[in-house]
Amino acid sequence: FPVTIPVAAVIMVDRSSPDKRAKSLRNLKAALHKKTSIFIFPEGTFSMTEEQPMKAFYNGAFKLAIEMQVPIQPILMIDAVDRMHYSGLFTLTPGKNRVVYLPTVQIEGYTMDDIDHLKNKVYQMMDEGLRRYRSYPTK
Repeated sequence: FPVTIPVAAVIMVDRSSPDKRAKSLRNLKAALHKKTSIFIFPEGTFSMTEEQPMKAFYNGAFKLAIEMQVPIQPILMIDAVDRMHYSGLFTLTPGKNRVVYLPTVQIEGYTMDDIDHLKNKVYQMMDEGLRRYRSYPTK
């Protein structure tokens, strides 16, 4: 069945059941087919420590990138934790939020067997960037 996605949309990934995950994936694919850029937050939530500024990534974004042959543009929102702290939902504060665009990761040549490699590559780039711009402890 055809899926209609508006030009500006929020596609929530519902991980509560296989059917809901599949529906979310179909919606994301439909957006990409329409040449709509999508933002995916592959860790799903905030990290809780400065020693580990990001949580582990889920596979879905990387599977999608490989399947659709879409490059990945890692983006760091450096001060997001200061604008809305993970300690509470209502901690939104005004202020600057620096955004850093890391080098684009091309997908050509990657297969589904390379998901872990791709995921780790992007994670490493982002982790190093956050540590550099936020002065988190280095590993």
